[in-house]
Amino acid sequence: MKYTAKAEAISRLVTNLRSSGYTVVGPKLIDGAVCLAEVSSVDELAKGVVDVQAPGSYRTVMSGNRIFSAVNGPYSIKTYLHPGAVGTVRLGSGGNPFNAEPAFHVDKRYAFLGLRPCELQAVRVLDSALMVDGFEDPVYVALRKKSVLIAVNCGRAGENCFCASMGTGPKAEDGFDLAITELPDRLLLEVGEEWIHLLDGIELSPATADDIQAEQQMVSEVTANMHKRIDRKDPAGLMYAGLESAVWDEVAERCLSCGNCTMVCPTCFCSTTRDVTDLNSGSVTRVRLWDSCLSKEFTYAAGGNPRRERKARYRQFVMHKFSYWPDQFKHLYGCVGCGRCITWCPVGIDISDTVNRVLKEQNEGRSVQEVAKVG
Repeated sequence: MKYTAKAEAISRLVTNLRSSGYTVVGPKLIDGAVCLAEVSSVDELAKGVVDVQAPGSYRTVMSGNRIFSAVNGPYSIKTYLHPGAVGTVRLGSGGNPFNAEPAFHVDKRYAFLGLRPCELQAVRVLDSALMVDGFEDPVYVALRKKSVLIAVNCGRAGENCFCASMGTGPKAEDGFDLAITELPDRLLLEVGEEWIHLLDGIELSPATADDIQAEQQMVSEVTANMHKRIDRKDPAGLMYAGLESAVWDEVAERCLSCGNCTMVCPTCFCSTTRDVTDLNSGSVTRVRLWDSCLSKEFTYAAGGNPRRERKARYRQFVMHKFSYWPDQFKHLYGCVGCGRCITWCPVGIDISDTVNRVLKEQNEGRSVQEVAKVG
């Protein structure tokens, strides 16, 4: 069902979520960046803050009074559902060296307020990898199943966004519990019966044809203003053909192997483990930490490292998103077009440009072959 409400309804929504026992996480201005962070009231949301992004560049300005003006900051929902550092199992608790118990306990239920459509797709991607029957990640599953996902359809396109060409935005079609479209003078709310109670105390009116038209017009304008794109609807096959492309060498000359792209990516889930000893209790905790395929040590194994060159590591990062993932998960791409890796790359490497250059090279190669066959 779709309803309209006044903009002030966001304040009551936050109150309803908190009174229902949820920890509300929304866009908050922290140290000059709009981050997904815990908020206790609507006043803590980044109202009127607009993010201005470019390859390797991010800044914020104040413009207007919309609550959800910013697009994507450095923190994604992955920060909460797949924590960067988390204990998984503890040995020796209570003085018994053979006693093993879980080291992670869910003590919060998160309500994510203001998720962009690309972020919802990122959750779907993480679900496909971390909630496989028989191979579930217990930490992710525990947090994910207790979460509420509240989407906000995009009212503007970020400079590094390319979700439209990935089919992941700028409007959320599914995967949400509540969806909000922030129109100039009102909110358009889409919610199912299961979650209608979140809108208790909010004056609602059934959405009219004009309301729906206004939403469609906004989405169309955002799509038209999105200047970055992937130039092929289904690039996986041609990307395989470009494994030996010279593009990888050229990009690798700039890449620092810092791993920023994988840290801010909402779908990267690679990790490593360390055992941490507590001498006071005599226990050992196995801690899972985020890791990056850009790191030289990530693929090290007995006998050496199969990806010692930056070229091979950066290619792995891109190919995993655009070829390996859709092969494994039935055309579900690992890239959602959020543009974070472009913004937070210190040298401004643009993944959409890399992919498009590889695709163009392969397309041109095919054209030459076709001409030769005809001749």
